[in-house]
Amino acid sequence: MAKNVVYWLTKYKVFYILTWMVASFIIMLINYNPRTPWIPQWWGHMIILGTAVPVCYYTAYKLTPRYLYTRKIGAFISYLLLLAFLNAVVTFLFALYIYQLVTGIPVFGSVLRTVSLFFETVLIDISLIAISCIIKIIIDRYFMEQQILEIEKEKVTSELNFLRSQVNPHFLFNVMNTIYFQIDKANTDARLTVEKFSEMLRYQLYECNTDKIPIQKELHYIKNYVAIQTLRVERDSDINLSIEGEMEDFSIAPLLILPIVENAFKHISNFKEAGKNKIQITIRKQDNEILIIDTINTYDQATGQKHLMQTGGLGIQNLQRRLELLYPGKHDLSINKEENIFQTVLKLQYND
Repeated sequence: MAKNVVYWLTKYKVFYILTWMVASFIIMLINYNPRTPWIPQWWGHMIILGTAVPVCYYTAYKLTPRYLYTRKIGAFISYLLLLAFLNAVVTFLFALYIYQLVTGIPVFGSVLRTVSLFFETVLIDISLIAISCIIKIIIDRYFMEQQILEIEKEKVTSELNFLRSQVNPHFLFNVMNTIYFQIDKANTDARLTVEKFSEMLRYQLYECNTDKIPIQKELHYIKNYVAIQTLRVERDSDINLSIEGEMEDFSIAPLLILPIVENAFKHISNFKEAGKNKIQITIRKQDNEILIIDTINTYDQATGQKHLMQTGGLGIQNLQRRLELLYPGKHDLSINKEENIFQTVLKLQYND
């Protein structure tokens, strides 16, 4: 309930509206003129402070994440002071004149009074911008803690499910080694398949128990998966995995790419002419900060819809849930179906 209230207040900027009104009222009390009704004075101060709203919003939502959260403190303070000064100029030239019209209270006087009023406006703008940033930090902190709690719950659930279904890995690997050596040495395809499957299993059991995994290991797993799945489809099907460019050493959440690739094989067409059954998997980088996984597969409308209803798309649903928890605001997952073509594209910002 409390989370929903905070979300509603944040969504409709109620925090900022209330802060703006309260701050206007406080400043009005400080500068209160008993010879003028207080309501026009409050309206006048809200107009003056209203000129700071765009600057406060920009600083809180743009500069704070870009500079303060990345510990570029000097740049953040410099931009804050510059914006406060520029906004004070705008306030001084326009808002104070409107205030004078609304309240009937003369604002401009001697040179000393004018200069003093200008620097007072600068200090007020700095204070308002700082308060906006503090509110933004508090809100972000709250939602971050809620997100951490959800991730922990998800992790515990996943671990429990894994423990329930876990097979003794040593026994499993021993059986696979036995099968490997029982296969005739001339049957290289079968031996290679068992070897790749063993590597995949070892990766899932021993290396995927961390929050992040090196991209090279994840891609090696995908290569093995595609190689094994290619053996299961028609021999002449057009299956292609393309990894474009060099993938430098960065890490992503384990098994994040698999559901997309798995989905392509799950829904590939089953045309009689095997060459018409196609899967194109492209993995590439964009601007050294975004990883793009693009899969295209042919889709048989006659039989594919029934299969889609049976599977329910749980793999993609789980992927969407993981992305929301692990990469909030840093991913874009799109799924398109046109005639006999399925396309799934994931854009993931891996470099903060």
